[in-house]
Amino acid sequence: MIDSDVHLTVHPEDLAEYLHEPHRTHVSNTTYGTPFPSSGWDQWMGGKIDDNWSTFTTTEAIEEFCEEFHIDYPIINTFDPLGKFPQNELAIDLMRGYNDYVLDRILGENDEYKALIALATQDPEKAAEELDRLGDEDQFVGAYIGTTGSHPPLGDPSYDVMYQAAEDHDLSIAFHGNAEDFMFEFPRQNQALNKFLQVHTLAHTWSQELTLVSLITEGVPEKFPSLNFIFLESGIGWVPYTMYRLNKEYSIRRNEAPLLEKSPEEYIRESCYFATQPLGEPNDPTHMNGLIEMLGTENLMYASDYPHWDFDHPSGVDKHLRSHFSADQRKQVLYDTPVEAFKLDI
Repeated sequence: MIDSDVHLTVHPEDLAEYLHEPHRTHVSNTTYGTPFPSSGWDQWMGGKIDDNWSTFTTTEAIEEFCEEFHIDYPIINTFDPLGKFPQNELAIDLMRGYNDYVLDRILGENDEYKALIALATQDPEKAAEELDRLGDEDQFVGAYIGTTGSHPPLGDPSYDVMYQAAEDHDLSIAFHGNAEDFMFEFPRQNQALNKFLQVHTLAHTWSQELTLVSLITEGVPEKFPSLNFIFLESGIGWVPYTMYRLNKEYSIRRNEAPLLEKSPEEYIRESCYFATQPLGEPNDPTHMNGLIEMLGTENLMYASDYPHWDFDHPSGVDKHLRSHFSADQRKQVLYDTPVEAFKLDI
């Protein structure tokens, strides 16, 4: 079984040695990297597991997690959406520091682990250079981009140099939703809502929908046909709506998406993959089966989001797979689809 979204915690004092001055001193003397949200929302009010975010820092912790949840291959990322930082030089140094930390302390300790290259999107040229620097490291299987904070939206042609570098190195692109940084994309709503429950319901899907619409209509899959795009931590309920809505809009406004040679749905089904977490919980479980059928198990992969408080146990999606889908379809979600999406050699 492959877990496509496992979040490594990197504490400031550990990251600092991989940074350059003045950022090394800045990170060493700040609360940056702690679980306190910059958005002001209290996110730490319970969940499905005890908070072990602060201790999920080592290969030993990852091994314990894999053993407990029967994960054979975790795909590891450092989670922080770097696109939110207004200081471009800091974001670029953090990008390099995170990646060197993972390469040194995690991948260097276990040659079976796979990880994603963190990218800062403020400077697409620098992001492309980072992909060139690390793209030949076999244990890096993709690039990780937070979908909150990046400006302009991630289909914009200014990012083509970054996508070209990813395609050159046969690396997939993983887009990750985030609630903490909802304020960067939707500041009025972030300040107007009254409960974090409301923000957490909306943030991930809104930012991912923005990214998918931008990506497809700007013709990114047409320009880079061998690139795979993976959407993490936004569930799947939004995907059929967006896909079919894009088909409708494209059918009446084709001149506004001149690069497209096929329908938006065709590009999504051919190039895009979606992680299960957070799996919705309909009162009638057969409705979730219908959503999975609409998306297709060939485009769906399991993700836990461990060690966050809202993580999904493998049994959450597996109960649907066992009750309604074939053994081959179950294997697709738990293994074959992520192998295809991340082009894994395992």
